[in-house]
Amino acid sequence: MLNLSAPLIEFLHGHSVLSLAVSCDDIPWSANAFYAFDEEQGRLLLLSSLDARHSEMLSKNPQMAGSISDQFSDIAQIHGLQYTGSARPLNLPAEAAAALDLYYRRFPQARGMLAPVWEIRLQHLKFTDNRAVFGAKTLWSRDEPGT
Repeated sequence: MLNLSAPLIEFLHGHSVLSLAVSCDDIPWSANAFYAFDEEQGRLLLLSSLDARHSEMLSKNPQMAGSISDQFSDIAQIHGLQYTGSARPLNLPAEAAAALDLYYRRFPQARGMLAPVWEIRLQHLKFTDNRAVFGAKTLWSRDEPGT
């Protein structure tokens, strides 16, 4: 179990779409995807075809970054998350089955999709929440979970 603060856990469970930024051979790319949060392992799970551009790039360079947020017109309501991590498809049947079970509980309509399940192993998180105090930030690092 990772030492994530309650606001981080609530935020990650409370949203369903992430953006991710990847690069390979000095070419950047971004994409959006539905995700399920695996609190126990500190990872985001998504389905993505191996021939999607971001999947092809992640296969060559698994390091990536991204964000999760809503759109706000009131600056005092802005809250969102930036993250870094590494991504990989879960190829072992037992690994994939457990991840898919969690993903399908979140998105039952995705059952039957043929795309592999991927994990984004979260490395660093930066949560900004102007609802508490303007510019309030919560930082977390897998290497230093108390931060």
